[in-house]
Amino acid sequence: MGKAGFIANEIELDRDVQKELLDWKNKRHTTVLQIEGPRQVGKTHEITKFACRNYEQVIYVNLVRDEFGFEDMMNEPGFLNAYCRKTGIGDYRDDASAILIIDEIQEKASVYNAVRDLREGLGCDIVISGSYLARTVNSRDFFLPAGIAYLKMYPLSFREFCRAKGLEKTYDGLDLSGGSEPVDYDGLEKAYQIYRHIGGYPQVVTTYLKTGDEAACLDVLEDLLRTFTAESSRFFANPTALSIFNETYRAVMSQILDEKQGTGRILIEGMTDFVRDSMKEPVSRNEVRAAASWLLYSGIIGYCDLCNNGDVKDIVSSRRAYFRDNGIAWLLSRLSVSAPDAAEGMLTETFAFNEISRFYQRPASCRRVRGDRPCFGICGGYELDFMIVDENYQRYGLEVKTKNDKARSLEYFKRKNLVDRAVKAALSHGGHGAEIDTIPIYMVGRML
Repeated sequence: MGKAGFIANEIELDRDVQKELLDWKNKRHTTVLQIEGPRQVGKTHEITKFACRNYEQVIYVNLVRDEFGFEDMMNEPGFLNAYCRKTGIGDYRDDASAILIIDEIQEKASVYNAVRDLREGLGCDIVISGSYLARTVNSRDFFLPAGIAYLKMYPLSFREFCRAKGLEKTYDGLDLSGGSEPVDYDGLEKAYQIYRHIGGYPQVVTTYLKTGDEAACLDVLEDLLRTFTAESSRFFANPTALSIFNETYRAVMSQILDEKQGTGRILIEGMTDFVRDSMKEPVSRNEVRAAASWLLYSGIIGYCDLCNNGDVKDIVSSRRAYFRDNGIAWLLSRLSVSAPDAAEGMLTETFAFNEISRFYQRPASCRRVRGDRPCFGICGGYELDFMIVDENYQRYGLEVKTKNDKARSLEYFKRKNLVDRAVKAALSHGGHGAEIDTIPIYMVGRML
């Protein structure tokens, strides 16, 4: 692939990942960059766009096809020069003006395990990526190479969606306490109601921008989920394991929709009960755990920890799961028979989880939270949606509402001095209260 190898989409989205890629090039180019993320999140498109903008020579290898025999040539002296000539690129430039992109690296353990040797033997920058890197975690054939920098890609954030809609300046400048113009709140709320359904997968977003039709987005989401499920089937050893994997989607949805206030039940136990009842046959927790781990490492779900008794120092790991994209959650909710209010609450909470998760994904140098993932809290029969500790050890409690009604759990946690700042996120223009502040639900990503 030369500089002309990048093909722009009809609607080109401006993604934050371009800045992250440039930061890696400028600061950490002596490492190999491993880019992770679910299928169809835009990894290959954004990598090649970045490469063609910033390098004179772009060498792209897709190990699903490997049509020019990269794996076979890899151990030969001067192989990359021969490979470039074979692909028609010309003579290889062994310096920082060239970049080697190895896509779908989970397909070849020999290539993945040789990444360190490639880094030591080549002068170009190197990026590796794949949609199913869970395989490199779960297989004994793969060994974690040294000298790796990591970058995770997810669907578009709400802010990126606002950018695509021409609303980013409004989003960045909005007063969270009600001091902006009503038209600004109204415009962002309309965008939020769309995003809360369709989510942030690039193909879904561009479909909406072209058609304005949520039903058309639903069809795209269904195709994405069907493809992911079909491709994942290659990595499950037998039909029973695959059936468990297919039921685990529904188990996650059931857990989100049916979670009882104040229980904090062990996540895998609840999911196992659901899968066992659904399949009408014996299923072990380890089998369900393996299926859930695949969804986790493939970027389809994310875990939320528990602050036991509302204590931010007493953390119980992985007590709740959320889908990492609102569109996938919306699609699956439409396949369930849950009450409309439960589905609406699930979509609202999923939106908040993913916006909060981005606080923990920022580089360490600019991260403003402590810990590595969102938490919820349980105390005295009350359950608080999210608890966050900032860099100054300030404890935030967040209760998410589909309507602007009372936040009783938040009131309890504040009264018990379990949070320093209490925030309710609702369909509101926001405002200050004596004990609790209110912010618009769509501004959760700016609460810190």
